[in-house]
Amino acid sequence: MAFLMHMLLRKQDAGIFIGSVLWLLLSCSFSFGVESDINCLKSIKASLEDTLGYLNSSWDFNDNTEGFICNFLGVECWHPHESKVLNLKLSDLGLKGSFPQGVANCTSLTGLDLSSNQLNGPLPTDIDKIITFITSLDLSYNSFTGQIPMKLSNCSYLNVLKLDNNKFSGIIPPEISQLARIKTFSVANNQLSGPVPNFNNTSIGPESYANNTGLCGGPLKHCPPVLWSKQHLDISNGSVLLLLLLSCSFSFGVESDINCLKSIKASLEDTLGYFNSSWDFNNNTEGFICNFVGIECWHPHESKVLNIMLGE
Repeated sequence: MAFLMHMLLRKQDAGIFIGSVLWLLLSCSFSFGVESDINCLKSIKASLEDTLGYLNSSWDFNDNTEGFICNFLGVECWHPHESKVLNLKLSDLGLKGSFPQGVANCTSLTGLDLSSNQLNGPLPTDIDKIITFITSLDLSYNSFTGQIPMKLSNCSYLNVLKLDNNKFSGIIPPEISQLARIKTFSVANNQLSGPVPNFNNTSIGPESYANNTGLCGGPLKHCPPVLWSKQHLDISNGSVLLLLLLSCSFSFGVESDINCLKSIKASLEDTLGYFNSSWDFNNNTEGFICNFVGIECWHPHESKVLNIMLGE
């Protein structure tokens, strides 16, 4: 009997111990989450020039009350008494600077609106690591430059992506078409060129691409069947190029077409970085080369090249 009581007490103690450990782990997780979100907002405030003083007057980190950041201008929390940021709505606040990478510390953020400010410079190439769970991203009406990062396509929760009225140039990464949840997409009024993404969502119309004179395909005019252009590519070695193109036409099998494109990429000087940003041969999924810029396949899931269109 004494032995049984001893065992029961040991089990009870074990249950209490396990419960205590779980409570401590959860409390640590909660504390870390809250602290990281506070640091997130501190970093954003420090990295941006607050020309109209909105952040300086509202974002006061001297307050230590529970959920105090939820009262900040433009900050929405998951719960009003828990400092866990749900959305950041910082539109039209006169903010200057580059994309605030401190956003990464708001680990439960689902919405980011930085529209109608004076932000500039390129977007981070690893933007998918910064806004992993974002469902809505609005960067419209700023002065962002450079190419649209290919890794935006990894932000698979995106429903809304608004990049219009900036100074983005180059191509729209074809991988963007992999955003299966996208409902609203706009890159109007930039300096973009090349084919538009092949979204399954037919509600994305020509207005989403307006005033980018170099864009084609999809709801826009058909992309011209121009094979190569000397404007952006060095093709001085014409005999080598002809041989490479012929290898695409007359050799057989998926592997030969992949090798064909590898050879083309290796032989040409890619002065604007189109190949480097789009032609990624580390992908082993079926038909992956069909998503490369300028490549059309006989079938979207078969790596057999039909057309190579690299004009402009």
